[in-house]
Amino acid sequence: MSELALSIDIGSTWTKGILVDIRERRVIHREATPTTVENLVTGFNRVYEALGGQREKPQVFVSSSAKGGLTIAAIGLVPDLTLKAAKMAAASAGGKVIASFAYKLTQADIGTLEKLKSDIILLSGGTDGGDETYVLHNARMLAASSVGSFILYAGNQAVREPVLDILRRFGKEASATANILPDLDSVQVDEARKAIGDIFLKRIIEGRGLSTVRDICSADPRPTPAAVYDLVGLLEDNDEGLLVLDMGGATTDVYTVSDPYSEQSNRIFRGLPETRLKRTVEGDLGLRVSAAFVAETGLSYMRRSLDEGRQSAFKAWVERIRGNTGILPSTEEEQQFDDMLAVICVAESIARHGGTLTPSFTPEGLVWIQQGKDLARVHRIIGSGGRLAQESSINIIRTALEGYFPAEKDTNRNSWPQVQRLLPHFNELVYERDRDYIIPLAANLALAYPELAKALVLQSLQREYIHD
Repeated sequence: MSELALSIDIGSTWTKGILVDIRERRVIHREATPTTVENLVTGFNRVYEALGGQREKPQVFVSSSAKGGLTIAAIGLVPDLTLKAAKMAAASAGGKVIASFAYKLTQADIGTLEKLKSDIILLSGGTDGGDETYVLHNARMLAASSVGSFILYAGNQAVREPVLDILRRFGKEASATANILPDLDSVQVDEARKAIGDIFLKRIIEGRGLSTVRDICSADPRPTPAAVYDLVGLLEDNDEGLLVLDMGGATTDVYTVSDPYSEQSNRIFRGLPETRLKRTVEGDLGLRVSAAFVAETGLSYMRRSLDEGRQSAFKAWVERIRGNTGILPSTEEEQQFDDMLAVICVAESIARHGGTLTPSFTPEGLVWIQQGKDLARVHRIIGSGGRLAQESSINIIRTALEGYFPAEKDTNRNSWPQVQRLLPHFNELVYERDRDYIIPLAANLALAYPELAKALVLQSLQREYIHD
């Protein structure tokens, strides 16, 4: 077996690759070329040949997020339970949830699904032995529609066969996997995650024109976020709590490895159980493709930060990005505006990934109701991708955690305690940036060579300190 490994990631904008010496755990050479959207294989071959793929005969590992990545529509029963579990399963498998639906599907919902044309519809609902009516109704609605997505059923196993029979009788491509919410106390996403990966190979790889690439791979190609998900699980040491941010032009992905709850006597958890390893992807928080929406989302932050004249200049910069998503800052002011967009992406994506504390008064006194994951238990952040790979990105993290959200009012006997976001405490953090943007490429090696993948990331990480 070759002592060389070639890792290639086919992204939406760039196709990147590295040639690695496995024994010495070092990058020998790296290459990148614009992704050839019309035929992904063309860009792949350019990087493959430039890295000596045909000459060196290395082991080959590939991931892809091109052409929108793996798109998934999630259908569940109760928004805070099965629907949330479906989103967790889709995210952990490397998918981007582009729509979600709860309870019974309506004709309007079906119309939306037909227009979206997601790669996969993840159909869930009901605990095992629980409610059957909703999933059977939704199966019939999907069966009678013109939806062409692959339908993966991961709901109440008591009606597994009837659901598949309904879908297949109407010519839908469908399969089933274990229930993602078998009971109200546990979330089981591993089987669904594996099934989604299989669908990615059988249906998506063919559809993206990558079947010939698969023939030379040493392992099956994977969705880029799924590979990164596995890598992040390797990076946490000493249980200190890790958060990884991957901010791109179209999305911001957040990964955490941390205990989800705080053991405090005055805290009660409600909602779906949280997992130690978690990924969320925010498709509306990208530094380029969705810059206008990002600016609108962070409007109050922008108004607090800029006077009226500079607010107009900021809006003009956002308009220029809308007209040319490949534009880069060329002046100090444009860089400041771009950093403000980055702050919004980071702050909002971390807040959505984490949970909240809501006050509640009981006969025993004040208690706090926790919903979602407690990110205050995170003590290390890694920034990767775009602006976060560049120098001084720690200032973006600091502003996102300390200056973006208005300060909460102090609690006193005359005021009601405020809802609190469970965010990391900046003054307790170690921040490192992925200087060489190695994470997506190292991630391809995480399953076959976990120690090699981890070593490559550690070589790229550079600790940052505040620059005022």
